[in-house]
Amino acid sequence: MYAIGIDLAARPTKCSGFAVIEMGSQDVLRRVACLGSDESILRAVKQYGRAVIAVDAPIMREPGMREVDRKLIRMGSRVFPPNFSWMKVLSVRAWRIAGILMKSGYEVIETHPRSALLSSGVPNAKKLLKVLGIRVEVKDLRKKDLLDAAVASVVAYCVIKGCAINVDDGEYKIYLLRRLA
Repeated sequence: MYAIGIDLAARPTKCSGFAVIEMGSQDVLRRVACLGSDESILRAVKQYGRAVIAVDAPIMREPGMREVDRKLIRMGSRVFPPNFSWMKVLSVRAWRIAGILMKSGYEVIETHPRSALLSSGVPNAKKLLKVLGIRVEVKDLRKKDLLDAAVASVVAYCVIKGCAINVDDGEYKIYLLRRLA
């Protein structure tokens, strides 16, 4: 089983962070990469078997402010409202990619890495991986997009392992992490 995190960029010309945790007798962060086009993201995901995929982007057909976003803001999270111009582009892209992945049988969830770190009580991605006992087999975990993708993959991991929580407005859910520290 795999836990995949995608820090989706609004435009394919920018880095979309991609991270994969392989779950087994030893859970391992096996891959981080910057990907561009929708096709490169879909190809990367399809290299793996069963997976939960956590996407750092609003996944909705019609971009706009949602009650779930308001709830996160009231909880102290700093989320960009999905009705900002570039967030609209991001939301449409996330909706398209998530739809293709779900039709292929993947479970796709929405997350917000900064809020997930806040809810976990762990200050950064590297410490989060260590707290959960996930071995890191990648070298470059300095770029923000890759760090956010790694946190998103941990959220997917915690959905599988039962250490995730969600903020729900009845229509949309954003997955975060239980308090870990």
